[in-house]
Amino acid sequence: MTGLFELFKDPYERKARLTPGLLVSLPLLVPLVTIYGPRHPVLTALVGLLGGCGALYLLATIARGRGKKLEEALVKEWGGMPTTIALRHRDTSVLDSVSKRRYHGAIASRLGITIPTAEEEAADPARADDVYVGATKRIRELTRGDKSLLLKENIAYGFHRNMLAMKPVGVATCIVGLTYGLIIAKVLQLAPLGFAPDRLADPGLAASMTLLISVLLLAAWLFYFNKEMVRRVGVAYAERLFECLASLPSSAPRKRSTKTAEGTDGAS
Repeated sequence: MTGLFELFKDPYERKARLTPGLLVSLPLLVPLVTIYGPRHPVLTALVGLLGGCGALYLLATIARGRGKKLEEALVKEWGGMPTTIALRHRDTSVLDSVSKRRYHGAIASRLGITIPTAEEEAADPARADDVYVGATKRIRELTRGDKSLLLKENIAYGFHRNMLAMKPVGVATCIVGLTYGLIIAKVLQLAPLGFAPDRLADPGLAASMTLLISVLLLAAWLFYFNKEMVRRVGVAYAERLFECLASLPSSAPRKRSTKTAEGTDGAS
């Protein structure tokens, strides 16, 4: 029950993990609730009970698991995470050279992490990437409490990644929803097999909602959620993350002036 509470409380869990799972099941839930719910209150209560007993948490867990698996494949395809690619000297697709130098300097001064030179990166790209990954992890640790634009970009990335990962399942449920919507609208008849498109003029409320939601979601799965969109959102997150460097405290050792030191000694 604690896990379910955290699922609704945490905005990342709720929006990036739970929402994709719910959208996958929506074409099936709409006819279930609108048609059978009023006739069978026990069924409605059962659906609520399943949600309370962990079905929602299971959906979020499945979305996260598939999303992480997809991310591994995307990282291989892209050649690294957008945050890693952005810090590479040899890359110009994410950051301009001026911003890159500025962020490299900020990482060195504020985190105490030495960024490889362009020559060092060319000589040992794997070691350079290891430094970039470490620097990125440290920035994330220091900005974990950020609840502003950075969190929104992180949620957007997780949402798009998980939606793409759930795409095969989502397309399948939309097709099932479309088929069932046509059946309850009596446009499609199974026994005997028949098709009456004229009945689409007045399919009924339940069929209309089922068909509309299934069509809209199917269009989103097919034409909006793709690898390029995930990469764009990932790049946007990388940009927001490195912009936070300016607000981080410097970890470089500070030298006290002689005057300050003498004043301190005298006060003690």
